[in-house]
Amino acid sequence: MSALAQLLVTLLRAPRQVTLMLLTALAYAGLYLWLTGDLAGGGQGGIDARFPAWQRLFEARSAFQFEPVGLITLGALVWTFSPLNLLLALLLGLLVGLNLIAGWRLWRAPRACGLKRSGSSGTGLLAAIPALLAGGACCAPLVLIWLGLPIAGAVASLSPLLIPLAVLLLLVGLWGMARRLEVAEGGQLDDAEHSRR
Repeated sequence: MSALAQLLVTLLRAPRQVTLMLLTALAYAGLYLWLTGDLAGGGQGGIDARFPAWQRLFEARSAFQFEPVGLITLGALVWTFSPLNLLLALLLGLLVGLNLIAGWRLWRAPRACGLKRSGSSGTGLLAAIPALLAGGACCAPLVLIWLGLPIAGAVASLSPLLIPLAVLLLLVGLWGMARRLEVAEGGQLDDAEHSRR
């Protein structure tokens, strides 16, 4: 767990990486909310926000999908606002963003995969692919439903399992990359100490 904590501290020290992580989280959250139907088009213009149903905050319409408590209109966009759906979307988005940054850092430190500094360094990025695919697993059934494909009904029944599975795989992938980065960055520190002597 210390490798993961060390990775988070290292990431928070780099403003560009934090910015990329937050942009990824917001883009993922927006896509997730669009595909679940919380965010849609059809607004009449203008800005309006009403929150008449706070008593429905914890009411679930399905597994990991909660009833909206309000309606926000921003121009052509209409957002049936559910704080718990937004929280879940942002959590998944942050995990995807962290995996993306960790994969990028792993790609930049090829020694984590046993490669020398010279030559190709792309295999370090392969470590991030399973976790990033897991992040898309919870949206895949929603995309199929949104496209109206016949297989959507069969895959939709798996949707309640895919969200916790995606969170678990994103955490495991992040932990694995953090451990590899700890070894790689430790090795780089050892090389720097040897070069000073």
